[in-house]
Amino acid sequence: IQTMSPTSKPMVTAAAVATTAGLYLLYSRNRDDKSKIPKELLQSPHAAELKLAVRLAKKAGNNMKGYIETKGTSEAANYSLNIETKSGATDFCTKVDVENEDMIMAAIQESFPTHEIIGEETTGTGEIPKLKKDAKTWIIDPIDGTTNFSVGIAMTCVSIGFCVDGYPVMGVIYAPASDEWYMGVKGYGSFRNGVRILQQTSSSTKSIEKAVICCEFGYSRKQHEIDAMLGAVSRILARGCRAIRQLGSGCLDLCYVASGRLDVVYSGIVNEGWKPWDYCAGLVICQEAGCIMETIDQTTPGEFDLYGKSILCGVSRELVDECRAVLTKK
Repeated sequence: IQTMSPTSKPMVTAAAVATTAGLYLLYSRNRDDKSKIPKELLQSPHAAELKLAVRLAKKAGNNMKGYIETKGTSEAANYSLNIETKSGATDFCTKVDVENEDMIMAAIQESFPTHEIIGEETTGTGEIPKLKKDAKTWIIDPIDGTTNFSVGIAMTCVSIGFCVDGYPVMGVIYAPASDEWYMGVKGYGSFRNGVRILQQTSSSTKSIEKAVICCEFGYSRKQHEIDAMLGAVSRILARGCRAIRQLGSGCLDLCYVASGRLDVVYSGIVNEGWKPWDYCAGLVICQEAGCIMETIDQTTPGEFDLYGKSILCGVSRELVDECRAVLTKK
């Protein structure tokens, strides 16, 4: 029988307190400057581009904060968004979208004049330029979750991705309302607020029954499209998922999967799929965190198609495959 001396319990308690305090100090230190780039990422060959992306994301995020923080208050009258529609009433941009993109593009062109840039607002409703194998290319979403931003909902962010040889290698996503930073570089890991994020194979969610699943409906409003999207949600719910969520920011959806806040995100049941600026930075962050990112109709493993019409991203292979089987069931 093990006995305990009168002094042993306080010693154990003190050790536990010291450990907890140490973890708290580590967490607090990382929170002091969440935009500080982890040393691991600075060792990558894309450190210069990463430093610029962080600086520009912070500036763009600060440009968003005033509107988000004053929405619904007497000070909101000081801010005008000058909303302009693009493909329809549900697809629009604000003057802050344009200001952010102009600022980011100008700074990139000054620092890296030979690099190419694909921006959401510059592209507009026109054809999206294809990535060139022999060009280094930035892909920018100056405000992801524009609808959320326009009504003051905190789920909105700035997304800046960088591609080499036609594929994403670096991503920075900044959510100014929550002051959260996500950074990833291919081969060097993903981080949230300076702390490594990684989905463990042994503990990640493997089945729909234990999953929190996110979907996005996008701009589809035709009845047959609505029926198809709701049918997919119905099949997921019938399978017994823990919860369904729709957050309104594809880039943050991906960050939340990468960090385990969500188990799966999908979109693209009809024509509500995303665009390269929704995928680019988040793809690096998710893959470096150990997540699986594919199109819904993908049948063989391979590189994710930035120009694809759908997305299915999850924390484990088992969960992604099960969700695909349910989503594609007729």
